Amino acid sequence: MDTLFSIITPTYNRAYILPKAIESLLAQTYKNWEMIIIDDGSTDNTKEVVGRFNDPRIKYFYQNNQKQCAARNKGLELAQGQWVCYLDSDNELFPNYLETMLAEIQADPNVVLLLPKGRHTKELYENGKLIKSVDDAENFPETLTLKDLADRKLHADMNGSMHHRKIISDGIRFDQAASPLEDWDLFLSIGQKYPDNFVYVTKELYHYVQRHGGDGLVANTGFRNLAKTYEYIFNKHKASSLLQGQTWYPRKVEEYNRLAEESENGSSVGLHEKTI
Repeated sequence: MDTLFSIITPTYNRAYILPKAIESLLAQTYKNWEMIIIDDGSTDNTKEVVGRFNDPRIKYFYQNNQKQCAARNKGLELAQGQWVCYLDSDNELFPNYLETMLAEIQADPNVVLLLPKGRHTKELYENGKLIKSVDDAENFPETLTLKDLADRKLHADMNGSMHHRKIISDGIRFDQAASPLEDWDLFLSIGQKYPDNFVYVTKELYHYVQRHGGDGLVANTGFRNLAKTYEYIFNKHKASSLLQGQTWYPRKVEEYNRLAEESENGSSVGLHEKTI
């Protein structure tokens, strides 16, 4: 049987938490999948941890550290499935994720991009210790359009999302220049080419944990970099119909430049304190 789903998991020094993500795949009620783990230059025992799972569907690949965009792009090159999904190494899919997504695909043969509801948890760390945890239960609306995604009405990322493999032959990839908002940039790229092929799945199908001040990406995200990224994404996609009537530019660029100036003057709290 040809593989139906490819799940791409980039990871870097997450051996201590990666098994939870793997186990969430093994618990799926639908079984025709492959998990592509891209080890982005880990120096811990990630390879050994993956090797403990005796399942041919779990495939491990190592590359020198090139960051998350390059790791996911490598996963796209290796994916054999008709549909590609994403799961970061510190998150998990609920057991009915693949079964539910398959039902949505079968109900709409024209779909290219799907995004389900998820459970979001924000955690704040100081000196390696968890000091605050907030469940963002109301993060997902009851309805969501591709235009809503383009307008940043939902800060969705790749976790739990799914797209048809045809975007690979279309040449759509993760853009390193759009980091740390490369997820949003990819949604814009897919939506520009397939504006009528988006499905919002109104069932909670995954758990996403955003760690602030810990080992996650958010800890290393600066205000100035975010301002530059918003500027870059706007200029890249400004001709797209998805950005017609948008309200985030130049407001977001101005906001993050202001926060950068406050931070550089020693009068601003950290990004994680602004967002949790």
